[in-house]
Amino acid sequence: MTKSQKCYRLAGLIFPAIAVLCALVAAGMMEPYLAFVATSWIIFGLLGLSLDVVWGRGGLLSLGQTAFYGLGGYFGSVVAINMADLFGNSLLVAIPAGAIFGAMAAAVLGYIIFYSRMGLLQSTILSYTFTLLLWSLTQTFKLEVGNAVIGGDNGLSNIPGVVLSIAPNSESLEPNAVFAAVVLVSAAVYYFTYWLMKSNFGKVIDCIRLDVEKTELLGYDVRKYQLLNFAYSGAVAGIAGALFGLWSNYLNPSIFSVQEALLVPIYVLVGGLGTLAGPFVGACLIGGLSFWLGSGSAGGQTTLMLGVVLILLVLFLKNGIIGALNDIWLRFLPDVNEAAKNSSAVRINVAVLEKILQQAEAQAGPAKELKTDKLLKRFGGVIPVNNVSRIFVPGQPYSLIGPNGAGKSSFLKTCVGIYQPDKGEVFIGSDNVAQMSIFHKVQKGMGVKNQKPQVFSELSVIQNLWIAAFSRTRSEQDAQVVSDEIISMLGLNKHSDVQASALSHGQQQWLDIGMVLCLAPRVVLLDEPAAGMTNEETRELSTLVRTLARYTTVVVVEHDMEFIRTLEGHVTVLHQGEVFAEGDIETLRLNERVLDIYLGRSKHV
Repeated sequence: MTKSQKCYRLAGLIFPAIAVLCALVAAGMMEPYLAFVATSWIIFGLLGLSLDVVWGRGGLLSLGQTAFYGLGGYFGSVVAINMADLFGNSLLVAIPAGAIFGAMAAAVLGYIIFYSRMGLLQSTILSYTFTLLLWSLTQTFKLEVGNAVIGGDNGLSNIPGVVLSIAPNSESLEPNAVFAAVVLVSAAVYYFTYWLMKSNFGKVIDCIRLDVEKTELLGYDVRKYQLLNFAYSGAVAGIAGALFGLWSNYLNPSIFSVQEALLVPIYVLVGGLGTLAGPFVGACLIGGLSFWLGSGSAGGQTTLMLGVVLILLVLFLKNGIIGALNDIWLRFLPDVNEAAKNSSAVRINVAVLEKILQQAEAQAGPAKELKTDKLLKRFGGVIPVNNVSRIFVPGQPYSLIGPNGAGKSSFLKTCVGIYQPDKGEVFIGSDNVAQMSIFHKVQKGMGVKNQKPQVFSELSVIQNLWIAAFSRTRSEQDAQVVSDEIISMLGLNKHSDVQASALSHGQQQWLDIGMVLCLAPRVVLLDEPAAGMTNEETRELSTLVRTLARYTTVVVVEHDMEFIRTLEGHVTVLHQGEVFAEGDIETLRLNERVLDIYLGRSKHV
């Protein structure tokens, strides 16, 4: 972890703690009415936190948080009404009930979103539609549950206030004490969320936000992580809804309204997307401004002035208030990316590479053959992969060449599962993996590097390697050992703390290859790995591929014929999605039919 990251993490612990202490001190000094109103700001901040978990950290703008908030509020309040006389403490019964119901509702919606692989826009629209349906439904929905009466448009009343005593029929807390209690509950949820997002689970969630495809190519079941994260955000929203019910003593369908749903993203944006603490800052700022302007200070133009303030904040503080403070903070810390500005070409340490490959073979087993049988992929009338049957075995590099549009990359992507095959089989060893998900194929031993280098731009070089190694080892210590070995083999030790986005294109190619090696794959697919590399780096890449082929099955797609020549392996020419010719590169260079398809001549084609 870099010095700036350590400082940022420390700030995420200390400053919220200071804010909590200040709020608790203020709780004993505020007027009861202000304490009552300010309590709602903290609850809205907690609701905003639920959105920041799924949007700021998970990358999905959900407009369904108020749905989970309202359901948690209703369910928690129903439980509190029925249990208050028996148990007394309303917090201990309402909060778990709200959290469970909010998480369950989010899990159902999340399963539909993630396991049907919806796009981001469709997911946002579906979550918003879900909220609107609940708003319409609750206006006419009537139900009696014990002592609780849900009266449709009349709402749910007689909700007990915040009670801390265990004794039955205890008195509710006064507004100032309620404010303090809500602050403490929200602080507990914030710190648990903070810990969760810094855990290995949170690291994977960050990677999914940065590049969902790459995360799955590292062997992570991204849909499972997304669903769990979404369910957790529903639990946080449900807790906020339960607190709101106890605070207001009344709920009605307006809790699901359009206005409520659209306010939550504003809290997050104003405070700082992805900061976790930002939604509390945004909710308190917006709530405070509304309270001050509504008291007569604005001369009846509350909505207009509040809108102007919010527009200015979003325009000039693009990362929100917390994000702007973080940018100022980072100016006083050393630039960890300075090392990338004066970097030399990557040089492979062959001895270390062979040691790594021998260890991988001992841990993951011997290399496996890759076989395709009549593999077909069509896009309407275009058939980029047309009944291709090939067998690739360890011992020598395999290269796929051909003119643009020949189907080389499409063939690899169909083998990987980025493109689902329309027909045919794909085998890794004896396992038929044609219909498996990408992460399952990776777990079976496939390692993939796509055309563009896919690295997690906001993470450091060593963090990129670590997250790849952790997918295989599931041990923090073992993942650190593997990532240290790979970075040493690549000669990128001095770049360990450099952000991946600060690397040159060629260095990002190397980092991407290093991440693949962290997986100890038994079959390696490399799509144009030499793109953007210097001649010196290309020579080093050739050494790596030839060494790799002695321990694994390697298939390379490349346009650089000189690079292909140095691999000294078997070459297959693809044309119009079919196998056109094959052999060694020198023989193919003399083949008039191969020259025809590259030069556009029609004599032999």
